[in-house]
Order: sequence, then C-alpha cells, then structure tokens
Amino acid sequence: MNRRLLGAVAAVVALVLGAGALFLLLPEREQGPAAATATTSTPPAPTTSAARPLVDGPVGVPTRIEIADLGIDAPVTEVGTTPENAQEVPSALDETGWWRDGAVPGAPGNAVIVGHTASVDEAVFDPLVDAEVGDEVLVTGSEGTVAFTVERSATVPVADFGDVAADVYRSGGASGLVLMTCGDWNGTSFESTVIVHAVPTAA
Repeated sequence: MNRRLLGAVAAVVALVLGAGALFLLLPEREQGPAAATATTSTPPAPTTSAARPLVDGPVGVPTRIEIADLGIDAPVTEVGTTPENAQEVPSALDETGWWRDGAVPGAPGNAVIVGHTASVDEAVFDPLVDAEVGDEVLVTGSEGTVAFTVERSATVPVADFGDVAADVYRSGGASGLVLMTCGDWNGTSFESTVIVHAVPTAA
C-alpha cells in the first residue's frame, strides 16, 4: 500500500465507519440502505478451533468470521477503497467486510475486517468492544479456516486514528488480524473507533 493511500485512508476511515453505521440506522435518508436489510434470524452458535481442522497460512478470500466468546458468527464480504481513498464498509448491519486492498487472513501483514456498531437496533460488531485478550477468532476462507487469538484492543478517538493507521494497515511482517468498529455514540455520531488486534493462535 503506497504512502499516499495510507495517509488518505488514515484520515477518513474512522469517519467512514461512523457515517456508514449512521446511514444504516436512518433508513428514511435516501442516501443509505434500509436497516431492514439486516437479518433477524438467529445464527448457529459459534464454534471453536477444536471443532474443525485448521490451516497454517493464508485462507484465501475470507467468507466467515466467528468469535465464540462474543457470540459473533457472521458472513464476510469484500470491501475496497472509495474514489476518495476511504475504506468502504459493509452495506448491511449483519455483515462484516474484509478490506481486499490489504492482506489475506493468514498471510504476512494485517488482514483488516470491519463491521458496524448500531446506536439502535443490533449490528454484527456490537460486542466487539468487550473483546478480551485470549479470545479466539476463527476466519474461514476459500482455502480453509485459520485461528487467531486476541492480543490487544484499544478505543481510539476519531481525531487520533491517523496516529495508529500504520499499525492497523501494516502490509508486511508477521501475520495479524485487525477488527474495527465504531465506538462511543454521543447521541449524534460515533466519537471513536474500537480496534482489536489478534495474532495467529500458537499450534
């Protein structure tokens, strides 16, 4: 990822996360999709790595994410970068989005998956703020399932996101997983970004 794109994404990604959630929460606005697009069915209980074989390496394009400790079991769609160099977000409250311009889960660098938090109703990453060190995250893709373990988390003010952007969008080095959503709803907008870092689970 080039420095210009990184800088632009750093400046706006947190705002885009918040704006995307707001549009989804306000179906009367013509610009945004209706919140009714979110499913109301109850998903199956998330499983753990003990229940399936795992791969040690890239899983290809991710299609599902599961965090049993948080009750998260959701599809993963692909999101890209807008013409304004902002990271796109999922179009539905019950979906997560893998940033396809970054790393594939299990490959070198950080794979970034984002999801909405809702100020009303429910959204897929509502529980992410409660992630704890040691929680297991399973990501399934076209080549299998890889397990990650939460290493750290932080809630970063929107204005300060640029300070951590290089860490979030790291393109080389050890494999990692970064999960992001909005935080600190003030009645009008989200004031922060919840950022959870996970590393491959040791064999």
